[in-house]
Amino acid sequence: MNPRLEAIPGSLIRELNARKRPEHVDLGLGEPLLLPDASLLAEAAAWAAESGCRYGPNAGLPEPRAAVASYLGDVAPDRVILTNGSQEAIFLAIKTVCDPARHEVLVVEPAYPLYRKIAQLEGIACRSVACEAASDFAFDPAAILAEVTPATRLIVVCSPCNPTGRIAGAAILGALAAGLERLSDPPYVLMDEAYRELYYTPEAPPRMQAFYSRTLVAGSLSKSNALTGLRLGWLLAPEDFAPLATKVHQFLLTSANVVGQRVAQLLLERALLGAHRPHYARQRAAFEEALRAHGLAFVPPEGAFYALVRLPPRLAGDSIAAARALVDEGGVVAIPGRAFGACAEGFLRCSFVAAPPALAAGAKRIAGFVA
Repeated sequence: MNPRLEAIPGSLIRELNARKRPEHVDLGLGEPLLLPDASLLAEAAAWAAESGCRYGPNAGLPEPRAAVASYLGDVAPDRVILTNGSQEAIFLAIKTVCDPARHEVLVVEPAYPLYRKIAQLEGIACRSVACEAASDFAFDPAAILAEVTPATRLIVVCSPCNPTGRIAGAAILGALAAGLERLSDPPYVLMDEAYRELYYTPEAPPRMQAFYSRTLVAGSLSKSNALTGLRLGWLLAPEDFAPLATKVHQFLLTSANVVGQRVAQLLLERALLGAHRPHYARQRAAFEEALRAHGLAFVPPEGAFYALVRLPPRLAGDSIAAARALVDEGGVVAIPGRAFGACAEGFLRCSFVAAPPALAAGAKRIAGFVA
């Protein structure tokens, strides 16, 4: 057995989801419940029926790559690699950029657990820098810069953030970029933009590559367009790293799903990535209203479809135990904050993808449980 693999704990998110029963309210798994645009799937399938469903080029078909490149800000298409969801894009970034013998990954937490687990699997040192609960987990460029060492090769930032829903604004990204540029050997920054199109701020989240050339970007169609099962994402890599990341991708998968690539092309060319945003804005409002109605404190989300709900002091010291008891005794699936880093201990991550009556019932059950 691979000892690195044995040392990596399983997913708390999946563990809690496995405890779910039919009568429970599911606020756990980040899975859109909307149906995708069937006309796009049919159009892509018709294209495959006419053109064939053969291997594509390793980095992706030219037209979908060009569509992603245009979406990312008119970057060169040869910097884009089409991947099996954003998770593969994250793996490619860490695998390509970091030398296990010399480098470390710095993760801005609270954060999706995958980043740390990929680094562990690859034998790459990984540290975290915490956003503070006192500021509702606002991104702090000074705190991030203070944790950078000569070994820091890659800084991982998710914006909009899973699990906090916070967005790194232009002032934050600009300050982070300026601080990194002053270093003799600046690290790379990986921006996880899986939730980029689900924002509730007046302006779309800014792009780190507009401030900092040593930026990699992971994105996908999964969350924005209810296409988690299509497994189509992308990695934007700096010009010197794109061929190496493509080589890793070639070894892993040969190429991404060509029908999925066609769907991505159609969505991007028709500017449909934000089609579900109004729905989630209504969901957010409904869930926030329900939480407030039951006196539950939470971090107001600026994006994504999660809210961190604060546990009372008597439960805040062990969010894992609280989440397990909540599903078994309270009938609600929610994810312990500790799954996303020590700084999120004392919170539960609740998704608001369920129908408004379920969101209201979930909030009521959580309030009863914590009382």
